Amino acid sequence: MSLEYGCLVAFRIFSTVFVQNGYVHPDEFFQTTEIITGDVFGVVHDRPWEFNKDAPVRSIGLLYGIFGMPLYIAKWIFKLYKIPWNPFLLMFVFRLVTCAVSLVTDYSLYKICKILKLKYNRYLLLLSSSYVIIVFGTKTFTNSLELALVSLLLWKVIDSMTLSDKVIAAENEIRNMYAYRTSITDKVVMSRKLRLLPSHHFSHCLEIGTILAVGTFNRPTFLLFAVTPIFYWVSRGFSKNDDRFVKIFNIRFIVLFLCTLPGVFALILIDSFYFEHITENKASLVVTPLNFIKYNIKPSNLAEHGIHFRMTHAIINTPLLFNVLTILFVGRLQFNSLIKIILNHHYHLLPNIHEVNTLMMANVIIPLFLLSIFPHQEPRFLLPLLLPIVFSTSKYFSSHYMKDSKCLLPIWCFSNIIGFIFYGYLHQAGVTPMISHLFQDIKYASNTYIIHSHTYSIPVGLLMVPQLNESLLYTNQRHIKVYDLGSSLDPDALYDTVMNISKHITCKEELVVYFALSGPLIKQFESVGNVSSLKYTKNVFFPHLSMESLSFYFTSMIDLLYHDNNMPYYISLTELRDIFSLVLYKITIKTE
Repeated sequence: MSLEYGCLVAFRIFSTVFVQNGYVHPDEFFQTTEIITGDVFGVVHDRPWEFNKDAPVRSIGLLYGIFGMPLYIAKWIFKLYKIPWNPFLLMFVFRLVTCAVSLVTDYSLYKICKILKLKYNRYLLLLSSSYVIIVFGTKTFTNSLELALVSLLLWKVIDSMTLSDKVIAAENEIRNMYAYRTSITDKVVMSRKLRLLPSHHFSHCLEIGTILAVGTFNRPTFLLFAVTPIFYWVSRGFSKNDDRFVKIFNIRFIVLFLCTLPGVFALILIDSFYFEHITENKASLVVTPLNFIKYNIKPSNLAEHGIHFRMTHAIINTPLLFNVLTILFVGRLQFNSLIKIILNHHYHLLPNIHEVNTLMMANVIIPLFLLSIFPHQEPRFLLPLLLPIVFSTSKYFSSHYMKDSKCLLPIWCFSNIIGFIFYGYLHQAGVTPMISHLFQDIKYASNTYIIHSHTYSIPVGLLMVPQLNESLLYTNQRHIKVYDLGSSLDPDALYDTVMNISKHITCKEELVVYFALSGPLIKQFESVGNVSSLKYTKNVFFPHLSMESLSFYFTSMIDLLYHDNNMPYYISLTELRDIFSLVLYKITIKTE
């Protein structure tokens, strides 16, 4: 491994654990760590609808395997050495796990290069310098797990393809060697040599079957990324005129299906016990991928999560994630040459469908097309395209190509630095530091009320407030309630909404309410609060950029630049910092 690659991996681990406070999407908490934290520590947590017991659409098995087991081990170690838990340590454990998971993609690419006898340094450097692996790949998304699983699948399939090619080449060589020999002795020798060749028809069958089962239960969309590699696995090692093709194709497919069954049954049983479909009084099985598909085929359900233009993945999300690699990949397709070959009927000049390069390119095009059928399209859905698109375009970063395109490497580096800063350091980056502050501030509070607006949902499980125990009804227990006001209220209405919520909270003496608000709205909120003699203190968490408040950033910047010219320089800088921050108000309201 090169020094440059080692530095990039070290940067990935360091930035993930200590620097990255970016909060890409609520699902990075609410579909993974929020559930595991609640179960392992018995704390108050926000359990999303995907994990309802009646018809869950998310499997719990892989989450416990990836996040639950390390957390149980860490919990045991912390208890042994009497180390108190806090949000940072909790996220530290999860982030170390996701760093390890992201390295599965690196290792898979390394093994693929070794199998194909390629110089792996360039491939690994390109992969590890992408902000997608540094930021998205190290988040606690199920999509990040999907990226690792697709990478493993490609490695195993390519290894099987290479083995088949070697065995068949050796078989043909032996047959050609004895083609014109008619003696019984020569035929016996040929037969012995053929029998000594390794079996290749079902290579890595059990591993691939297990990956298919786990990947499908993690995210059923895994099948869209798996369809191309699986086709290559079952169809490898045959010529067009091979009479055995259909027979062995079907046998391989059936055997692979059988190899997926142990993993499928194990995950079904885990989910059925976890979601209490199997108890002393009843026994029924829950198949979460089936529930997922049933839910997502209904357009009305998808509309609740947002309907996007069908080409969003192709023209927005792909360039957003892979930037210059998208252009290089499209250029690699050579549409003009393909059209000329087809029009001139020179089909023998078409790329060999059984090559690894063709597999990698197909494993970008086909999943991208299939995912574009669904109207709900988010960038993170495309994470598993990272390895094949890096593999397909890495040749353009060789010294031969770099001579003619000297601006390619600077563009790649600059675009990934921008992506890392935005998603890893700025986007909703005030939420997790605010949680660490709240953890200390509410440690001895009996009742905690948190309201937030124009920012992402707060993963309340990180606050580690114990769940209410009905058997301890008359003991002093901690209560916590979180109100999400969304992003639809204007600043003038926020104050009235906060006060209305406060009126419905019963408290004997003083009521303390925490209100988290995106920076560009604080000036108007405070003006309303000051007029009403609202008593509060505030903490500012910088940096924080909320796309839910995008229009307010423009108006706040205009006010600062054009209406506050007489303001001292240091005050202007303070206000600018506040605009790009998350502000937490601790509001004290006297009750009657």
